[in-house]
Amino acid sequence: MADAVFNWYKNGGTAEPGTKRSETTLQAKKHLSSMGWVFWYAQKNGRQELRYQSPQGKVYYTLKAACKDYIDETSGAEGGGGMAVAVAADLEPKKPLKRKSLTQENPAFPKSLPFKSLPPPKRGKKVRKQENQAEPRVIKRESIRIREHLVPNSSHRNPRTVLSWLIDNNVVSILGKVYYRNKAGNPLMRGRITRTGIQCDCCFRVFALTAFEAHAGSTNHRPAANIILDDGSGRSLSDCQRQVHDSMMTIPTSAKKGDSNPRGSDDVCSACCDGGELICCDRCPSAFHVNCVGLKEVPDGDWFCPSCCCGICCIGTVSDDDNFLACQQCECKFHIGCLKLKESNELARKNNWFCSHSCENIFSSLQNLTGKPIPVGNNLTWTLLKSKASSNGDGYTDCPDGLDSCAENHSKLNIALDVMHECFEPSKDSYTGRDLVEAVIFSQGSKLKRLNFKGFYIAVLEENNDLVSVATVRVHGDIVAEMSLVATRFSHRRRGMCRALVDELEKNLAKLGVQKLILPAVPAAVDTWVNGFGFSHMTGDERLKLLQYTLLDFQGSIMCQKPLKTEL
Repeated sequence: MADAVFNWYKNGGTAEPGTKRSETTLQAKKHLSSMGWVFWYAQKNGRQELRYQSPQGKVYYTLKAACKDYIDETSGAEGGGGMAVAVAADLEPKKPLKRKSLTQENPAFPKSLPFKSLPPPKRGKKVRKQENQAEPRVIKRESIRIREHLVPNSSHRNPRTVLSWLIDNNVVSILGKVYYRNKAGNPLMRGRITRTGIQCDCCFRVFALTAFEAHAGSTNHRPAANIILDDGSGRSLSDCQRQVHDSMMTIPTSAKKGDSNPRGSDDVCSACCDGGELICCDRCPSAFHVNCVGLKEVPDGDWFCPSCCCGICCIGTVSDDDNFLACQQCECKFHIGCLKLKESNELARKNNWFCSHSCENIFSSLQNLTGKPIPVGNNLTWTLLKSKASSNGDGYTDCPDGLDSCAENHSKLNIALDVMHECFEPSKDSYTGRDLVEAVIFSQGSKLKRLNFKGFYIAVLEENNDLVSVATVRVHGDIVAEMSLVATRFSHRRRGMCRALVDELEKNLAKLGVQKLILPAVPAAVDTWVNGFGFSHMTGDERLKLLQYTLLDFQGSIMCQKPLKTEL
Protein backbone atom coordinates (compact mmCIF):
# COMPACT_ATOMS: atom_id res chain seq x y z
CA MET A 1 0.00 0.00 0.00
CA ALA A 2 2.93 2.38 0.62
CA ASP A 3 3.82 1.86 -3.04
CA ALA A 4 0.45 3.37 -3.96
CA VAL A 5 1.43 6.69 -2.37
CA PHE A 6 4.88 6.62 -4.01
CA ASN A 7 3.51 5.68 -7.45
CA TRP A 8 0.78 8.31 -7.32
CA TYR A 9 3.30 11.02 -6.45
CA LYS A 10 5.89 9.79 -8.97
CA ASN A 11 3.33 9.83 -11.79
CA GLY A 12 2.10 13.29 -10.85
CA GLY A 13 -1.40 12.07 -10.06
CA THR A 14 -1.83 10.26 -13.36
CA ALA A 15 -2.69 6.58 -13.53
CA GLU A 16 -0.23 3.90 -14.43
CA PRO A 17 -0.86 1.97 -17.66
CA GLY A 18 -3.74 -0.45 -17.26
CA THR A 19 -5.27 1.30 -14.22
CA LYS A 20 -7.78 4.08 -13.77
CA ARG A 21 -6.72 7.35 -12.21
CA SER A 22 -9.52 7.16 -9.64
CA GLU A 23 -8.33 3.73 -8.47
CA THR A 24 -4.76 4.98 -8.02
CA THR A 25 -5.99 8.03 -6.09
CA LEU A 26 -8.25 5.91 -3.89
CA GLN A 27 -5.40 3.52 -3.04
CA ALA A 28 -3.16 6.44 -2.07
CA LYS A 29 -5.85 7.93 0.16
CA LYS A 30 -6.61 4.56 1.74
CA HIS A 31 -3.00 4.15 2.76
CA LEU A 32 -2.73 7.67 4.16
CA SER A 33 -5.94 7.06 6.14
CA SER A 34 -4.57 3.79 7.54
CA MET A 35 -1.45 5.66 8.69
CA GLY A 36 -3.48 8.14 10.74
CA TRP A 37 -4.12 10.92 8.23
CA VAL A 38 -7.44 12.79 8.56
CA PHE A 39 -9.41 14.29 5.67
CA TRP A 40 -12.17 16.89 5.83
CA TYR A 41 -13.77 19.58 3.70
CA ALA A 42 -13.10 23.28 4.30
CA GLN A 43 -14.84 26.22 2.68
CA LYS A 44 -12.75 28.77 0.80
CA ASN A 45 -14.06 31.50 -1.48
CA GLY A 46 -17.48 29.87 -1.49
CA ARG A 47 -16.11 26.47 -2.54
CA GLN A 48 -15.61 23.19 -0.66
CA GLU A 49 -11.98 22.05 -0.73
CA LEU A 50 -10.50 18.87 0.69
CA ARG A 51 -7.89 19.16 3.44
CA TYR A 52 -5.28 16.56 4.41
CA GLN A 53 -3.91 16.48 7.96
CA SER A 54 -0.91 14.35 8.94
CA PRO A 55 -0.63 12.55 12.31
CA GLN A 56 1.84 15.28 13.30
CA GLY A 57 -0.82 17.96 12.75
CA LYS A 58 0.43 19.43 9.46
CA VAL A 59 -2.39 20.37 7.11
CA TYR A 60 -2.12 20.38 3.29
CA TYR A 61 -4.33 21.68 0.50
CA THR A 62 -3.48 18.99 -2.07
CA LEU A 63 -3.06 15.24 -2.15
CA LYS A 64 0.28 15.75 -3.93
CA ALA A 65 1.62 17.80 -1.02
CA ALA A 66 0.30 15.21 1.45
CA CYS A 67 2.01 12.36 -0.43
CA LYS A 68 5.26 14.37 -0.57
CA ASP A 69 5.17 14.87 3.20
CA TYR A 70 4.47 11.19 3.79
CA ILE A 71 7.36 10.14 1.54
CA ASP A 72 9.72 12.60 3.23
CA GLU A 73 8.68 11.45 6.71
CA THR A 74 9.05 7.75 5.95
CA SER A 75 12.41 8.27 4.24
CA GLY A 76 13.79 10.28 7.13
CA ALA A 77 13.99 13.56 5.22
CA GLU A 78 12.67 16.82 6.57
CA GLY A 79 9.10 17.18 5.40
CA GLY A 80 6.77 20.10 5.12
CA GLY A 81 9.26 22.72 3.93
CA GLY A 82 7.72 24.68 1.12
CA MET A 83 4.57 22.51 1.07
CA ALA A 84 1.06 23.91 0.91
CA VAL A 85 0.41 24.11 4.65
CA ALA A 86 -3.05 25.55 5.25
CA VAL A 87 -3.30 28.92 6.94
CA ALA A 88 -5.31 28.70 10.16
CA ALA A 89 -7.69 31.52 9.20
CA ASP A 90 -8.69 29.72 6.00
CA LEU A 91 -9.48 26.40 7.65
CA GLU A 92 -12.90 25.05 8.33
CA PRO A 93 -12.37 21.85 10.34
CA LYS A 94 -14.23 18.57 10.23
CA LYS A 95 -17.93 19.41 10.50
CA PRO A 96 -21.20 17.66 11.18
CA LEU A 97 -23.31 17.52 8.04
CA LYS A 98 -26.96 18.54 8.17
CA ARG A 99 -27.84 15.51 6.27
CA LYS A 100 -30.96 14.70 4.36
CA SER A 101 -31.65 11.14 3.42
CA LEU A 102 -34.25 8.45 3.66
CA THR A 103 -33.04 4.91 4.07
CA GLN A 104 -34.72 1.58 4.58
CA GLU A 105 -31.55 -0.45 4.80
CA ASN A 106 -31.34 -3.43 7.09
CA PRO A 107 -30.32 -2.31 10.60
CA ALA A 108 -27.70 -5.05 10.80
CA PHE A 109 -24.70 -2.80 11.00
CA PRO A 110 -21.21 -3.70 9.77
CA LYS A 111 -18.39 -3.67 12.30
CA SER A 112 -16.45 -1.27 10.13
CA LEU A 113 -16.71 0.29 6.71
CA PRO A 114 -13.82 0.54 4.23
CA PHE A 115 -12.35 3.97 3.71
CA LYS A 116 -13.81 5.79 0.75
CA SER A 117 -12.66 9.08 -0.72
CA LEU A 118 -14.95 11.79 0.58
CA PRO A 119 -17.31 13.09 -2.11
CA PRO A 120 -17.97 16.83 -2.22
CA PRO A 121 -21.05 17.78 -0.22
CA LYS A 122 -24.13 17.65 -2.42
CA ARG A 123 -25.91 20.85 -3.26
CA GLY A 124 -28.43 21.73 -0.58
CA LYS A 125 -26.57 19.99 2.23
CA LYS A 126 -26.30 22.17 5.32
CA VAL A 127 -22.82 22.22 6.82
CA ARG A 128 -22.58 23.22 10.45
CA LYS A 129 -19.99 25.96 10.84
CA GLN A 130 -17.43 26.02 13.61
CA GLU A 131 -16.32 29.60 13.57
CA ASN A 132 -13.01 31.01 14.79
CA GLN A 133 -11.44 27.59 15.06
CA ALA A 134 -8.13 26.72 13.49
CA GLU A 135 -8.08 23.04 14.38
CA PRO A 136 -10.78 20.38 14.11
CA ARG A 137 -13.00 20.38 17.17
CA VAL A 138 -13.08 16.92 18.71
CA ILE A 139 -16.25 16.51 20.72
CA LYS A 140 -16.22 13.76 23.31
CA ARG A 141 -19.20 11.92 24.69
CA GLU A 142 -20.64 12.74 28.08
CA SER A 143 -18.21 11.67 30.76
CA ILE A 144 -18.62 10.99 34.44
CA ARG A 145 -15.78 10.38 36.89
CA ILE A 146 -15.91 8.26 40.01
CA ARG A 147 -14.59 9.74 43.23
CA GLU A 148 -11.82 7.55 44.61
CA HIS A 149 -11.89 9.17 48.05
CA LEU A 150 -14.51 10.84 50.21
CA VAL A 151 -14.42 14.63 50.00
CA PRO A 152 -12.87 15.83 53.31
CA ASN A 153 -14.84 18.02 55.71
CA SER A 154 -18.07 17.51 53.81
CA SER A 155 -21.59 16.58 54.86
CA HIS A 156 -21.11 13.27 53.03
CA ARG A 157 -19.99 11.78 56.34
CA ASN A 158 -23.45 12.36 57.86
CA PRO A 159 -26.22 9.76 57.70
CA ARG A 160 -28.45 10.05 54.65
CA THR A 161 -31.86 10.14 56.32
CA VAL A 162 -34.85 12.43 55.86
CA LEU A 163 -34.09 14.03 59.23
CA SER A 164 -30.48 14.67 58.26
CA TRP A 165 -31.65 16.23 55.00
CA LEU A 166 -34.10 18.50 56.86
CA ILE A 167 -31.33 19.53 59.28
CA ASP A 168 -28.98 20.37 56.38
CA ASN A 169 -31.72 22.53 54.86
CA ASN A 170 -32.19 24.42 58.18
CA VAL A 171 -35.83 23.40 58.56
CA VAL A 172 -35.46 21.46 61.81
CA SER A 173 -32.82 21.63 64.54
CA ILE A 174 -30.69 18.89 66.05
CA LEU A 175 -32.21 17.87 69.43
CA GLY A 176 -35.38 19.75 68.56
CA LYS A 177 -38.37 18.47 70.53
CA VAL A 178 -41.03 16.39 68.76
CA TYR A 179 -43.93 14.15 69.71
CA TYR A 180 -46.01 11.49 67.98
CA ARG A 181 -49.73 12.30 67.96
CA ASN A 182 -52.70 9.98 67.85
CA LYS A 183 -55.79 10.49 65.70
CA ALA A 184 -57.21 12.85 68.32
CA GLY A 185 -54.07 14.97 68.16
CA ASN A 186 -52.81 14.02 71.62
CA PRO A 187 -49.12 13.16 72.21
CA LEU A 188 -48.38 9.44 72.51
CA MET A 189 -44.59 9.61 72.72
CA ARG A 190 -42.05 12.41 72.96
CA GLY A 191 -38.48 12.60 71.72
CA ARG A 192 -35.72 14.68 70.17
CA ILE A 193 -34.42 14.96 66.63
CA THR A 194 -31.06 13.47 65.69
CA ARG A 195 -29.56 12.83 62.26
CA THR A 196 -30.16 9.10 62.54
CA GLY A 197 -33.68 9.22 64.01
CA ILE A 198 -35.81 10.24 66.98
CA GLN A 199 -34.32 9.78 70.44
CA CYS A 200 -37.13 8.69 72.75
CA ASP A 201 -37.49 10.64 76.00
CA CYS A 202 -38.57 7.60 77.97
CA CYS A 203 -35.86 5.06 77.03
CA PHE A 204 -33.28 7.30 75.31
CA ARG A 205 -33.06 4.89 72.39
CA VAL A 206 -32.83 6.28 68.87
CA PHE A 207 -35.53 5.06 66.47
CA ALA A 208 -35.97 5.47 62.75
CA LEU A 209 -39.20 7.28 61.89
CA THR A 210 -41.20 4.13 61.21
CA ALA A 211 -39.77 2.46 64.31
CA PHE A 212 -40.63 5.49 66.48
CA GLU A 213 -44.21 5.27 65.22
CA ALA A 214 -44.36 1.61 66.21
CA HIS A 215 -42.69 2.44 69.55
CA ALA A 216 -45.51 4.92 70.17
CA GLY A 217 -48.01 2.10 69.66
CA SER A 218 -49.47 3.40 66.40
CA THR A 219 -50.26 1.44 63.24
CA ASN A 220 -51.10 4.40 60.98
CA HIS A 221 -47.98 3.88 58.83
CA ARG A 222 -47.65 7.63 58.32
CA PRO A 223 -44.80 8.62 60.65
CA ALA A 224 -43.81 11.88 58.92
CA ALA A 225 -47.41 13.15 58.98
CA ASN A 226 -47.89 12.37 62.69
CA ILE A 227 -44.53 13.40 64.17
CA ILE A 228 -45.06 17.02 65.23
CA LEU A 229 -42.48 19.69 66.10
CA ASP A 230 -42.97 20.62 69.77
CA ASP A 231 -42.13 24.29 69.19
CA GLY A 232 -45.63 25.72 69.08
CA SER A 233 -45.80 25.80 65.30
CA GLY A 234 -47.79 22.58 64.99
CA ARG A 235 -45.82 21.59 61.91
CA SER A 236 -45.37 17.93 61.07
CA LEU A 237 -42.28 16.46 59.44
CA SER A 238 -44.36 16.20 56.25
CA ASP A 239 -44.96 19.96 56.46
CA CYS A 240 -41.21 20.46 56.81
CA GLN A 241 -40.55 18.34 53.73
CA ARG A 242 -43.10 20.35 51.74
CA GLN A 243 -41.44 23.56 52.92
CA VAL A 244 -38.09 22.47 51.48
CA HIS A 245 -39.81 21.16 48.36
CA ASP A 246 -41.58 24.48 47.74
CA SER A 247 -38.42 26.50 48.34
CA MET A 248 -36.51 24.39 45.82
CA MET A 249 -39.22 24.97 43.23
CA THR A 250 -38.63 28.74 43.47
CA ILE A 251 -34.84 28.45 42.99
CA PRO A 252 -33.60 28.23 39.39
CA THR A 253 -31.86 24.87 39.07
CA SER A 254 -30.58 22.75 36.23
CA ALA A 255 -34.09 21.30 35.99
CA LYS A 256 -35.29 24.67 34.69
CA LYS A 257 -32.47 25.31 32.24
CA GLY A 258 -33.39 25.61 28.61
CA ASP A 259 -33.54 22.47 26.55
CA SER A 260 -32.00 24.01 23.48
CA ASN A 261 -28.73 24.37 21.68
CA PRO A 262 -27.76 27.39 19.57
CA ARG A 263 -26.39 25.01 16.94
CA GLY A 264 -29.75 23.25 16.64
CA SER A 265 -28.61 19.67 16.16
CA ASP A 266 -26.51 17.64 18.56
CA ASP A 267 -22.70 17.68 18.61
CA VAL A 268 -22.19 13.99 19.28
CA CYS A 269 -23.44 10.76 17.76
CA SER A 270 -26.44 9.39 19.64
CA ALA A 271 -25.26 5.82 18.98
CA CYS A 272 -21.57 5.91 19.96
CA CYS A 273 -21.58 9.32 21.73
CA ASP A 274 -18.43 10.55 19.97
CA GLY A 275 -18.08 13.65 17.82
CA GLY A 276 -16.91 14.06 14.24
CA GLU A 277 -18.73 14.25 10.94
CA LEU A 278 -22.40 13.68 11.77
CA ILE A 279 -25.69 13.42 9.93
CA CYS A 280 -28.74 14.98 11.49
CA CYS A 281 -32.29 13.73 11.89
CA ASP A 282 -34.90 15.86 10.10
CA ARG A 283 -37.42 15.44 12.95
CA CYS A 284 -35.36 15.72 16.16
CA PRO A 285 -31.97 17.23 17.18
CA SER A 286 -30.23 13.80 17.19
CA ALA A 287 -27.14 13.25 15.06
CA PHE A 288 -25.24 10.13 14.02
CA HIS A 289 -22.15 8.90 12.23
CA VAL A 290 -23.02 7.42 8.85
CA ASN A 291 -21.71 3.95 9.69
CA CYS A 292 -23.38 3.96 13.13
CA VAL A 293 -26.78 3.78 11.44
CA GLY A 294 -25.79 1.26 8.78
CA LEU A 295 -25.34 3.69 5.89
CA LYS A 296 -22.51 3.69 3.38
CA GLU A 297 -23.04 7.24 2.19
CA VAL A 298 -25.24 10.27 2.70
CA PRO A 299 -28.30 9.73 0.50
CA ASP A 300 -30.68 12.37 -0.79
CA GLY A 301 -34.06 13.23 0.67
CA ASP A 302 -35.32 13.56 4.23
CA TRP A 303 -33.83 11.18 6.77
CA PHE A 304 -35.10 10.21 10.18
CA CYS A 305 -33.17 8.57 13.00
CA PRO A 306 -34.17 5.08 14.23
CA SER A 307 -36.08 6.53 17.19
CA CYS A 308 -38.16 8.72 14.86
CA CYS A 309 -39.13 5.83 12.57
CA CYS A 310 -42.08 3.48 12.81
CA GLY A 311 -41.26 0.31 14.72
CA ILE A 312 -42.98 -1.76 12.02
CA CYS A 313 -42.20 -0.23 8.62
CA CYS A 314 -38.97 1.59 9.69
CA ILE A 315 -40.08 4.73 7.82
CA GLY A 316 -40.19 8.14 9.46
CA THR A 317 -42.45 10.01 7.04
CA VAL A 318 -46.04 10.72 8.06
CA SER A 319 -48.85 11.15 5.54
CA ASP A 320 -51.76 13.55 5.90
CA ASP A 321 -54.17 10.80 6.90
CA ASP A 322 -51.78 9.00 9.26
CA ASN A 323 -50.00 9.77 12.50
CA PHE A 324 -47.56 8.38 15.06
CA LEU A 325 -48.36 6.74 18.37
CA ALA A 326 -45.57 6.46 20.97
CA CYS A 327 -45.58 3.68 23.53
CA GLN A 328 -45.75 5.06 27.05
CA GLN A 329 -43.28 2.45 28.33
CA CYS A 330 -40.68 1.62 25.65
CA GLU A 331 -41.16 4.99 23.84
CA CYS A 332 -41.05 3.30 20.40
CA LYS A 333 -43.16 4.98 17.70
CA PHE A 334 -45.62 3.40 15.29
CA HIS A 335 -47.77 4.57 12.40
CA ILE A 336 -51.44 4.16 13.22
CA GLY A 337 -51.90 2.73 9.75
CA CYS A 338 -49.18 0.16 10.35
CA LEU A 339 -50.84 -0.95 13.55
CA LYS A 340 -54.06 -1.53 11.58
CA LEU A 341 -56.17 -0.23 14.43
CA LYS A 342 -59.88 0.07 13.75
CA GLU A 343 -60.35 2.77 16.37
CA SER A 344 -57.17 4.72 15.72
CA ASN A 345 -58.76 8.13 16.27
CA GLU A 346 -60.00 7.16 19.72
CA LEU A 347 -56.70 5.53 20.56
CA ALA A 348 -54.71 8.58 19.51
CA ARG A 349 -56.54 10.67 22.10
CA LYS A 350 -55.46 8.45 25.00
CA ASN A 351 -52.70 9.76 27.23
CA ASN A 352 -51.20 6.34 27.86
CA TRP A 353 -50.89 4.04 24.87
CA PHE A 354 -48.84 0.84 24.80
CA CYS A 355 -47.49 -1.05 21.83
CA SER A 356 -48.02 -4.45 23.48
CA HIS A 357 -49.58 -6.15 26.48
CA SER A 358 -46.10 -6.67 27.94
CA CYS A 359 -45.35 -2.93 27.87
CA GLU A 360 -48.72 -2.20 29.48
CA ASN A 361 -48.12 -4.80 32.19
CA ILE A 362 -44.61 -3.47 32.86
CA PHE A 363 -45.88 0.11 33.15
CA SER A 364 -48.70 -0.88 35.48
CA SER A 365 -46.43 -3.05 37.63
CA LEU A 366 -43.81 -0.31 37.96
CA GLN A 367 -46.50 2.16 39.02
CA ASN A 368 -47.75 -0.26 41.68
CA LEU A 369 -44.21 -0.94 42.89
CA THR A 370 -43.15 2.70 43.15
CA GLY A 371 -42.96 4.17 46.64
CA LYS A 372 -43.63 0.93 48.51
CA PRO A 373 -40.69 -0.20 50.72
CA ILE A 374 -39.80 -3.90 50.43
CA PRO A 375 -38.01 -5.49 53.43
CA VAL A 376 -34.98 -7.51 52.31
CA GLY A 377 -33.69 -8.59 55.74
CA ASN A 378 -31.10 -7.28 58.21
CA ASN A 379 -33.00 -3.99 58.76
CA LEU A 380 -32.70 -3.25 55.02
CA THR A 381 -35.53 -1.96 52.82
CA TRP A 382 -35.56 -1.64 49.03
CA THR A 383 -37.72 1.03 47.40
CA LEU A 384 -38.36 2.10 43.83
CA LEU A 385 -38.82 5.86 43.39
CA LYS A 386 -39.97 8.01 40.47
CA SER A 387 -40.00 11.77 40.14
CA LYS A 388 -43.47 13.28 40.30
CA ALA A 389 -42.38 16.12 38.03
CA SER A 390 -44.88 17.28 35.47
CA SER A 391 -44.12 16.29 31.91
CA ASN A 392 -43.52 19.89 30.85
CA GLY A 393 -40.80 20.34 33.46
CA ASP A 394 -42.46 23.42 35.04
CA GLY A 395 -42.47 21.93 38.52
CA TYR A 396 -43.52 19.05 40.70
CA THR A 397 -47.21 19.59 40.31
CA ASP A 398 -48.45 16.11 39.43
CA CYS A 399 -49.04 14.48 42.82
CA PRO A 400 -51.77 11.86 42.48
CA ASP A 401 -50.84 10.31 45.83
CA GLY A 402 -51.19 13.56 47.78
CA LEU A 403 -48.87 16.39 48.76
CA ASP A 404 -47.34 14.49 51.70
CA SER A 405 -46.37 11.58 49.46
CA CYS A 406 -45.03 13.95 46.81
CA ALA A 407 -42.91 15.84 49.35
CA GLU A 408 -41.51 12.65 50.88
CA ASN A 409 -40.73 11.28 47.43
CA HIS A 410 -38.95 14.52 46.58
CA SER A 411 -36.95 14.29 49.82
CA LYS A 412 -35.82 10.74 49.08
CA LEU A 413 -34.79 11.69 45.53
CA ASN A 414 -32.71 14.58 46.87
CA ILE A 415 -31.02 12.24 49.33
CA ALA A 416 -30.35 9.79 46.47
CA LEU A 417 -28.82 12.69 44.52
CA ASP A 418 -26.55 13.46 47.50
CA VAL A 419 -25.36 9.84 47.51
CA MET A 420 -24.62 10.04 43.79
CA HIS A 421 -22.69 13.30 44.26
CA GLU A 422 -20.73 11.67 47.07
CA CYS A 423 -19.60 8.94 44.68
CA PHE A 424 -19.37 10.80 41.34
CA GLU A 425 -17.73 14.08 40.43
CA PRO A 426 -20.07 16.73 38.98
CA SER A 427 -20.73 16.27 35.25
CA LYS A 428 -22.61 18.75 33.07
CA ASP A 429 -24.18 17.93 29.75
CA SER A 430 -22.60 19.95 26.94
CA TYR A 431 -25.89 20.35 25.04
CA THR A 432 -28.10 21.85 27.79
CA GLY A 433 -25.65 22.60 30.62
CA ARG A 434 -27.69 20.46 33.03
CA ASP A 435 -26.19 18.42 35.84
CA LEU A 436 -26.31 14.99 34.20
CA VAL A 437 -26.83 13.02 37.43
CA GLU A 438 -29.54 15.37 38.68
CA ALA A 439 -31.33 15.15 35.34
CA VAL A 440 -31.42 11.35 35.60
CA ILE A 441 -32.48 11.27 39.27
CA PHE A 442 -35.39 13.64 38.63
CA SER A 443 -36.36 12.06 35.29
CA GLN A 444 -35.96 15.30 33.36
CA GLY A 445 -37.02 15.27 29.73
CA SER A 446 -35.42 16.71 26.61
CA LYS A 447 -36.17 17.13 22.92
CA LEU A 448 -32.84 15.40 22.34
CA LYS A 449 -33.46 11.69 22.84
CA ARG A 450 -30.10 10.82 24.38
CA LEU A 451 -30.84 13.41 27.09
CA ASN A 452 -34.48 12.47 27.60
CA PHE A 453 -34.50 10.78 31.00
CA LYS A 454 -38.26 10.77 31.70
CA GLY A 455 -38.31 6.97 31.77
CA PHE A 456 -35.83 6.56 34.65
CA TYR A 457 -36.74 5.09 38.03
CA ILE A 458 -34.51 5.21 41.10
CA ALA A 459 -33.92 2.11 43.24
CA VAL A 460 -32.70 2.86 46.76
CA LEU A 461 -31.53 0.66 49.63
CA GLU A 462 -31.98 1.93 53.20
CA GLU A 463 -30.66 0.60 56.48
CA ASN A 464 -32.84 1.82 59.33
CA ASN A 465 -34.00 4.71 57.10
CA ASP A 466 -30.38 5.61 56.28
CA LEU A 467 -30.05 5.60 52.49
CA VAL A 468 -26.87 3.68 51.66
CA SER A 469 -27.05 2.62 47.99
CA VAL A 470 -28.71 3.96 44.82
CA ALA A 471 -29.21 2.73 41.25
CA THR A 472 -30.91 4.34 38.25
CA VAL A 473 -32.95 2.04 36.01
CA ARG A 474 -34.92 2.47 32.79
CA VAL A 475 -37.04 -0.34 31.32
CA HIS A 476 -37.32 -0.48 27.52
CA GLY A 477 -40.22 -2.90 27.37
CA ASP A 478 -39.58 -6.61 27.91
CA ILE A 479 -36.44 -6.63 25.75
CA VAL A 480 -33.94 -4.78 27.89
CA ALA A 481 -33.53 -2.61 30.98
CA GLU A 482 -30.54 -0.37 31.66
CA MET A 483 -28.89 0.36 35.00
CA SER A 484 -26.80 3.39 34.09
CA LEU A 485 -25.59 4.62 37.50
CA VAL A 486 -24.94 2.68 40.70
CA ALA A 487 -23.51 4.22 43.88
CA THR A 488 -22.89 3.03 47.44
CA ARG A 489 -21.78 5.41 50.17
CA PHE A 490 -18.14 5.15 51.21
CA SER A 491 -19.03 4.34 54.83
CA HIS A 492 -21.15 1.34 53.77
CA ARG A 493 -18.92 -0.28 51.17
CA ARG A 494 -17.74 -3.89 51.43
CA ARG A 495 -20.88 -4.74 53.41
CA GLY A 496 -22.88 -6.30 50.57
CA MET A 497 -25.15 -3.27 50.12
CA CYS A 498 -24.71 -3.02 46.36
CA ARG A 499 -25.32 -6.75 46.10
CA ALA A 500 -28.60 -6.46 48.02
CA LEU A 501 -29.70 -3.50 45.90
CA VAL A 502 -28.93 -5.14 42.54
CA ASP A 503 -30.28 -8.57 43.52
CA GLU A 504 -33.65 -7.11 44.46
CA LEU A 505 -33.71 -5.04 41.29
CA GLU A 506 -32.96 -8.07 39.12
CA LYS A 507 -35.63 -10.08 40.91
CA ASN A 508 -38.29 -7.44 40.27
CA LEU A 509 -37.24 -6.98 36.64
CA ALA A 510 -37.47 -10.74 36.14
CA LYS A 511 -41.01 -10.66 37.54
CA LEU A 512 -41.86 -8.04 34.92
CA GLY A 513 -40.61 -10.34 32.17
CA VAL A 514 -37.57 -8.23 31.22
CA GLN A 515 -35.08 -10.39 29.32
CA LYS A 516 -31.80 -8.53 29.77
CA LEU A 517 -30.14 -5.99 32.08
CA ILE A 518 -27.29 -3.85 30.74
CA LEU A 519 -24.96 -1.29 32.31
CA PRO A 520 -22.03 0.94 31.25
CA ALA A 521 -19.14 -0.13 33.50
CA VAL A 522 -15.97 1.85 34.11
CA PRO A 523 -12.92 -0.24 33.14
CA ALA A 524 -11.77 -0.58 36.77
CA ALA A 525 -15.11 -2.14 37.77
CA VAL A 526 -15.63 -4.49 34.81
CA ASP A 527 -14.10 -7.50 36.60
CA THR A 528 -16.38 -6.92 39.59
CA TRP A 529 -19.49 -6.81 37.44
CA VAL A 530 -18.40 -9.82 35.38
CA ASN A 531 -17.02 -12.09 38.11
CA GLY A 532 -19.13 -10.90 41.05
CA PHE A 533 -22.49 -10.12 39.48
CA GLY A 534 -22.61 -12.42 36.46
CA PHE A 535 -22.45 -9.80 33.70
CA SER A 536 -20.57 -10.27 30.42
CA HIS A 537 -19.10 -7.94 27.80
CA MET A 538 -21.57 -6.79 25.15
CA THR A 539 -20.28 -7.14 21.59
CA GLY A 540 -20.62 -4.43 18.99
CA ASP A 541 -23.18 -6.44 17.05
CA GLU A 542 -25.27 -6.99 20.21
CA ARG A 543 -25.15 -3.30 20.98
CA LEU A 544 -26.23 -2.34 17.48
CA LYS A 545 -29.30 -4.56 17.73
CA LEU A 546 -30.52 -2.18 20.43
CA LEU A 547 -30.11 0.98 18.36
CA GLN A 548 -33.85 1.66 18.44
CA TYR A 549 -33.47 2.20 22.20
CA THR A 550 -31.59 5.29 23.34
CA LEU A 551 -29.20 4.12 26.07
CA LEU A 552 -27.27 6.30 28.51
CA ASP A 553 -23.54 5.77 28.03
CA PHE A 554 -20.38 7.55 29.17
CA GLN A 555 -16.91 8.18 27.81
CA GLY A 556 -14.53 5.31 28.48
CA SER A 557 -17.22 2.94 29.76
CA ILE A 558 -17.63 -0.68 28.67
CA MET A 559 -21.15 -1.92 28.04
CA CYS A 560 -21.97 -5.12 29.94
CA GLN A 561 -25.08 -7.31 29.89
CA LYS A 562 -26.77 -10.01 31.93
CA PRO A 563 -29.70 -12.23 30.91
CA LEU A 564 -32.50 -12.36 33.46
CA LYS A 565 -34.47 -15.45 34.35
CA THR A 566 -37.93 -14.17 33.62
CA GLU A 567 -40.93 -15.48 35.50
CA LEU A 568 -43.48 -14.69 32.79
